[in-house]
Amino acid sequence: MSAYEELMAQRGEAAEPAKQPDAEPVAEPDAEPVAESDAEPVAEADAMPDQTPDPTPDAETASGAMARLLEIAALNADELVAEARAEAEELTSTARTEAEQLTSTAREEAERLLNETRAEVERLKAESEEARNKANAEIADLRQTEREHRERMKTHLEEMLAKVEANSIG
Repeated sequence: MSAYEELMAQRGEAAEPAKQPDAEPVAEPDAEPVAESDAEPVAEADAMPDQTPDPTPDAETASGAMARLLEIAALNADELVAEARAEAEELTSTARTEAEQLTSTAREEAERLLNETRAEVERLKAESEEARNKANAEIADLRQTEREHRERMKTHLEEMLAKVEANSIG
């Protein structure tokens, strides 16, 4: 049983294709086309019992053909869906791989930048410490120079004061 027939059986409908009311009737291949103006009136069914064709074989053939066509269409649809899923999985896998690579590259770059920044901070700290030590040494030298200069000035002023006192006393 085809997928279409199973679906129709589940719905409780016959597995025959739906008839389209607006569709033009299809002429039978062995029937001759008849124009409407040339058409003869239809005789009653009692008059020609031997000429009435049995519609069952053609209907069964058409129904079987339609069922087979629908089965082929369902198989094609299933195949296309399977191909689409496979392609989607492949694209998803490729995208994941690329995302992982980009993430890995970004992490490596961030780690490299962080290490460079840490090294720069350490260099700047060392330079700052060196500059501070140098400034402290200069301050110490300036204080020593200031003490020496004060001592010399004090000594000089005491000598001058002693001369002034010696000159005033004597």
